[in-house]
Amino acid sequence: MLKFLITVVAIAPPTFLYAWIVRQVDRFEKEPVGYLIAAFAWGALPAIILALILQIALQVPTSILLGESLSAEFVSTAVNAPVTEEILKGLAVAIIYLTRRREFDGWVDGIVYGATAGFGFAYVENIFYLMGTDSTEGWVGLFFLRVLILGFMHGFWTALTGIGFGVARHMRNPFGKVVVIAIGLISAITAHLIHNGSLVLAEASSGLTVLLAILNYLFLGILLLVLGIVAAANDRKLMRKYLEDEVPHIITPDEYAGLCSTSYHAQSRFRMAPKKKRAFIQAAAELAQKKFQLAQMGEEHGNSAEIVKMREVLRKLSTSSLA
Repeated sequence: MLKFLITVVAIAPPTFLYAWIVRQVDRFEKEPVGYLIAAFAWGALPAIILALILQIALQVPTSILLGESLSAEFVSTAVNAPVTEEILKGLAVAIIYLTRRREFDGWVDGIVYGATAGFGFAYVENIFYLMGTDSTEGWVGLFFLRVLILGFMHGFWTALTGIGFGVARHMRNPFGKVVVIAIGLISAITAHLIHNGSLVLAEASSGLTVLLAILNYLFLGILLLVLGIVAAANDRKLMRKYLEDEVPHIITPDEYAGLCSTSYHAQSRFRMAPKKKRAFIQAAAELAQKKFQLAQMGEEHGNSAEIVKMREVLRKLSTSSLA
């Protein structure tokens, strides 16, 4: 029991850190915490339970056809596991996409929701692996490898699925939506397959596949870093375009300049306390996003009403209301 408690507590901080880092990709319009908790919980409970059941079921025909061979281990670990796990983790993104469309604004949100579901899955999976160790040295070594070094991988893989849903968010063609979602899911499965397959074949390849796995990690890390930079630039572009007509009646010229620039001089124009500033930027980003959605997708579920509501929230936070 003590080992279990130590494991549960020890895994929590790095898992929370990874989730926090990914959430920062969405710099201006943070996703509701309740939805993130739901995505994490889906990955931690239904997804991992169903994945375990499916993988046990798939192990039977795999063993019958391939026996106890390296090929059988490869199929089980590098094919069955990535396919079942990425589909089931991706369901968290799909559910939010289908039922909470107002809080699913694009590919950045897809990254955040997908990664969060992946971290939930990794959290419970790592508990299982660490509980299977039979020595302190083994526990420490596995903790270092699975939690600290590779702990972010499940999140990054499912973030690729989330990108697919996010791109589909503003498409009108149903077939196109299916295609981009499928591309995202296949990308997640492929990246997961490369990781698992490389480790399975490491000994047989004299370690060469480990190099492939490392390149896979670097690619995913660089990809998300670049996407984070692109996301910030895109957010500022949206605010520049869709908030221009809110000046000076809703926001001041200085506030508009601060929202549209990354320069220290522009940022210093916000004459408000830090907490109020964060709320102001959040409201501004939401207003710009809703106006973008209205332009792209029409009313959907009441975009015009949401715009009126967010405009009033922004007006109250702005220093223009004090003039």
